[in-house]
Amino acid sequence: MTPKLRLDHETLTPRLLSAKSFHLICSPGRCVDLVQGILSRRGALGKTSRPLFVWEPVPDLCTPAELPACYEAIKHVDVISPNHDELCAFFGERPHHDNGDAAAATIAVCAAKLLDSGIGEGGEGAVVVRVGKDGCYVASRGKQRNLPAYHHTGTGKVVDPTGGGNSFLGGFCKGLVRAEASGDFTVCEEAALWGSVAASFAIEQVGMPKLASSTDGETWNGESAMARLEALRLRVASYIQPS
Repeated sequence: MTPKLRLDHETLTPRLLSAKSFHLICSPGRCVDLVQGILSRRGALGKTSRPLFVWEPVPDLCTPAELPACYEAIKHVDVISPNHDELCAFFGERPHHDNGDAAAATIAVCAAKLLDSGIGEGGEGAVVVRVGKDGCYVASRGKQRNLPAYHHTGTGKVVDPTGGGNSFLGGFCKGLVRAEASGDFTVCEEAALWGSVAASFAIEQVGMPKLASSTDGETWNGESAMARLEALRLRVASYIQPS
């Protein structure tokens, strides 16, 4: 109900420009402009390190006509993260919601096409497909993995899914910076677990989760995010990948 605020690299303060990761929600062309603009302004401030860029394409431009622009945009970012409908729409496909195996196969094929095109510098980037209650699909060259959502079907704790995707990517960006490869998990997979935990708190109520602090540390909705993260790791360790 208020005018849309159009943020860009010129809007960012020097402190915000110092961020180690950026989540971009925009068209392919604007994605390239923002990455180049942020890097240029960081360079003017004497910052030579490159931050991580995660791009979420806007739904109405996930079309076959925009696919060439998408291929260009992903060369400039480290991760592209559409949801399953948005990914498949770039290729004129539907993810067959009524058939889980067919949907997974369609998602895998479309993600592979993006990887083959080359994501990021040296083509070492990743695709992280958000699949709602079914978790996410993380794919990089040489490895693909399905990761479950924190709130699996039937938990009864999901009240309002609004904001779940943005919360996932906020947690993912944080994890991409702070997490390390561990055991069988790549850094990107670890970051996806962080994102799943962040999303789990966002969807347990209408509006924002409840933040509290005590001598025992920070809690969201009365629970520790790190405890949820460890519980999710243990669940994934026993998770059987679809054949």
